[in-house]
Amino acid sequence: MRAVTFTLDQPDGSHIAYRMFGADSEFEREQIYHLNVLADETVILLGRLRGDLDEARRWLGDHTDVLGYSISSEEPQDGLVYVHARPPPVMKQFLELPRIHEVFFNFPIGSTSDGRLSVEMLGETNDVLREALADVPPELDVTIERIGPYPEAGGHILALLTDRQREVLDIALSLGYYDVPRQATHSDIAERLDCSVATVGEHPQKIESRVFKHIHP
Repeated sequence: MRAVTFTLDQPDGSHIAYRMFGADSEFEREQIYHLNVLADETVILLGRLRGDLDEARRWLGDHTDVLGYSISSEEPQDGLVYVHARPPPVMKQFLELPRIHEVFFNFPIGSTSDGRLSVEMLGETNDVLREALADVPPELDVTIERIGPYPEAGGHILALLTDRQREVLDIALSLGYYDVPRQATHSDIAERLDCSVATVGEHPQKIESRVFKHIHP
């Protein structure tokens, strides 16, 4: 079994999925836990949303492509959201890849700080995965992070990470970021990687999330 990890950009547009989760959005789509394309080509999904949930209810309630929704939360800024909606055409085309190719998505689907979707897709061979990727609409702008063996339970834990995440982890360890007391900051890591602190900031969280889910599913 092979796996490819990639991010998807989202084009500008009037659909609520683009307006709520663009780079400048006040909302953050943390993860999509479940997603299903129905026979009428609408989509239902369950995910976690961070932001002003009352404002999110107004957005969802006012948009004609949203056929139904509910938000459950004990916190005003963080909750589970169920949505039944008509997807944007290019996203519908993307979600149909498992119907056309011998692949499937590995849930949950994550999200980057700038609103891009972070997806892992599984298939029997690299060729199968590449054929599916070739059918991703160009408007979604695929950036491949890793393609290789699927890290089975009990496999080497570093196989869970993308090449970039492993690079960040190596530097973080060498600088003492995980020492007690901590010997380095995000700024120190960013300086070594020659990138912004904001870019570095999301990597340790994703590394820790993948590792902890692996050792304690």
